[in-house]
Amino acid sequence: MAKQNTDTNLVGAARTSRRQFVVASGIAAASAPLLGWASACGQPLYRSSTAPTREKIKVLLLSGQNNHDWQRTTPLMEQILLESGRFEVTVSYSPAAGADREAWANWQPAFDQYDCLLSDYNGEMWPEAVRERFLKYMDQGGRLLIQHAANNPFNGWTEYEAMTGLLWRGSNEGTRVYIDDAGEIVRQPPGEGLGAGHGRLHDWPVTARQPEHPIFRDMPTTWLQAHDELYHGQRGPAENMEILASAFSSVESGGTGQHELMVWCIPYGRGKAISVMPGHLWPGQADTRAFRSVGFRTLLQRATEWVASDQVSIPVPDNFPTAEKTSILPE
Repeated sequence: MAKQNTDTNLVGAARTSRRQFVVASGIAAASAPLLGWASACGQPLYRSSTAPTREKIKVLLLSGQNNHDWQRTTPLMEQILLESGRFEVTVSYSPAAGADREAWANWQPAFDQYDCLLSDYNGEMWPEAVRERFLKYMDQGGRLLIQHAANNPFNGWTEYEAMTGLLWRGSNEGTRVYIDDAGEIVRQPPGEGLGAGHGRLHDWPVTARQPEHPIFRDMPTTWLQAHDELYHGQRGPAENMEILASAFSSVESGGTGQHELMVWCIPYGRGKAISVMPGHLWPGQADTRAFRSVGFRTLLQRATEWVASDQVSIPVPDNFPTAEKTSILPE
C-alpha cells in the first residue's frame, strides 16, 4: 500500500500510448508523476462561477442498457439538465441487449455534433465503428461525463478504462485509490485489498477536495447526499486523476471506513472526462431520494457545464444541503 503526499500534482503514473494525455496548461502529462488535488485536467480553469453564459451547451445523453433503471434515470437526468436552462439535450438509446448486428449497425450516434457526452450506459460492448468514432471525438477535444454505473462496462477496452480511471472491477483488475483520515491519497496495487462494492443505501457526506474548483465553489465543503449507493473499492489504471470530491464510507453502512473517491477528472487526448459517482436507482426501487437530492442535481448540472465549457455559471440554490441535513425535492 503506497501513500502519496497531497502536495503532488497528479494520481498515478502517466500512460504512454498513441493517444497522449495533454494538460491544458501545456505540461505534458506523459512525463508527470500522478495524482492529486492540483490540475490534471488543465490550469487555469478556476474561473468565476458567475461567468457570463453563452449559447446553450449541446449534450448527447447515451443510454439504452444498464443494470440500473435507465428507463427512469435517463429521463430524470435529461430533466435535471434542462431545468437549469443551460443545456440542449439529445438522448441516444443503443439497441437492446442481445440485439442483432443490423440493429447495432443502425445505431450511429453523431458524437462530434455535441459539446459534451453524458453516459448512463452500462451494457454490451459497442461495435468497433462506434468505439472508433467515440475515441476520435475524445482525441480531438471531446468532453465526457461518466455517471455512476457508466463506469461498470467495457472490461478490457483500455482506452475507455484510461479515461475513466477507476471502474467497477475486481480486486485484481487495477489499482485502488482512496483517501485516509489524514487527507493523504493511498494507492493499493492489484490484489491488495478489496474490489468494487457498496454498502446499503443511506445518507452520506460528500466532501470537496478542491473547494475552489468551479464545480464546488459556493457549496458547503461537506454536504449530505440523500439515500444513495456509495461505491467503494473501485479499481483501474488510476492515472492522471484530478480528485475533486470524496465521500466517507462508514463501516456501519456496510462500507470501508475510508474516504472513497466520488468525483474526479482525467485528461484524454485534447479532451477530458469527469466521473460523478452519486445518483443510483435500481429497477423497481420506489425511493428516488438520490435523484431528488438538491445536492446531486446541482452537482450533475455544474459538473456537466464545467466539463463541457471549462467554467460554471449555474448557481448553487438556497436550499442546497448542509453537512447536517439533506435537501430533497418533493415527488
